[in-house]
Amino acid sequence: MKEDPSRLLFTKSLRPGRVVQSKWGSIPHNSLIGKSARDIVASSTSREFRIHVPTLEEYVTMTPRLVTPVYPADANFIVSLLDLHFMPDASSSTYQPLEILEAGTGHGSLTLHLARAIHGANSLLDLPPTSVDLGGPTEALSQETSESAVDVHDGSSSGSAISDHVSEVVSTEPYLIKRKENRRAIIHTVDVSAPYSHHATTIVQGFRQGIYARNVDFYVGNVSNWIDEQFRTRTQGHVEASETPFLMHAILDLPDSHVYLPKIAPALHTDGVMIVFNPSITQILECMKLITQDGIPLWLDRVLELGAGMTGGRDWDIRTVKPRALLKAENARKEAQAAVYNSATSSEVACNGLQEDSSVLAMTRDAEQAQAMYHRKIGWEMICRPRVGERIVGGGFLGVWRKMTDRIVKTEKP
Repeated sequence: MKEDPSRLLFTKSLRPGRVVQSKWGSIPHNSLIGKSARDIVASSTSREFRIHVPTLEEYVTMTPRLVTPVYPADANFIVSLLDLHFMPDASSSTYQPLEILEAGTGHGSLTLHLARAIHGANSLLDLPPTSVDLGGPTEALSQETSESAVDVHDGSSSGSAISDHVSEVVSTEPYLIKRKENRRAIIHTVDVSAPYSHHATTIVQGFRQGIYARNVDFYVGNVSNWIDEQFRTRTQGHVEASETPFLMHAILDLPDSHVYLPKIAPALHTDGVMIVFNPSITQILECMKLITQDGIPLWLDRVLELGAGMTGGRDWDIRTVKPRALLKAENARKEAQAAVYNSATSSEVACNGLQEDSSVLAMTRDAEQAQAMYHRKIGWEMICRPRVGERIVGGGFLGVWRKMTDRIVKTEKP
């Protein structure tokens, strides 16, 4: 039954002559093609199955994987944090497309959810319904990997069912060029691994005959290099406009996300959202430290923990503070400097200039310790803890920042 995942068969694209094999017997594709929702088919062992097309949640969790996907509950929540909206009557001559960067394509689960979220902006493009573009500006691909599911039938109503259909190859080169120029929302997804990127491409292409594939551009390489290349191609060599922002939002799902923040931040529009998704809170802390130390213009909105039973995520209290010991040492340094200056003009100083008051010497030593702490770069420390009254339950962590300005300003050192 559909309610029992262990009894759900997940087929590949339906093609005449193919056969679905299972422990409950085989089912020819010919007996599935052309069926309608909730139709019943029998296997070779007379076991009855009900046909349906998997939901996005089922598709993401049941398709073959090379890496662990961002599971649907988390993917939906991450997309909701972007608060995406589109104006259907915007002028095509002046409207700038909404562009979102996903750094770390992985399985393609979050890519699919993002592509679905922006589909309303591109749904009215004049394109053949069976055309799919997953590569260069003139590459035409046919839909070959659409998935369907069949459900064990025990005589009771066991859920919805939609039949899969065989798609055809359609020449789409002129339409693809037009689509590239007229898209009003674009997902740029970058992964350093070519096998992961290719696999994610097939995952996106395979859902519902590639309905959302037109909204996504896939890239293989380092995300910093991709940003540099985008700046070069968009400005056409104009140095004065070499860092004009073009991204509305960015999502980083990388093990060392903090390394890329200084490169991605200039590409983000003011008030754009930067989301870092990591399995460990310490990785979020690394991002916060770098943002504070380098003065990257990102304002921390929230830090959320994702996990089972955490609807909407769980807020964490994370701040950058200066330790009291360092503040005291800095005050002692200032006082010692003032005391030394005052004693130099005081009659208490011996005429040979070698005899100093003992209190001045002690304050000077405090100042030296404060200076040593500064040179060891002991400055900002991190406070991170769950909100009072709640308990920790697994999952990953989201750091959500908003872009404040369009330039990076170094913070003044203490």
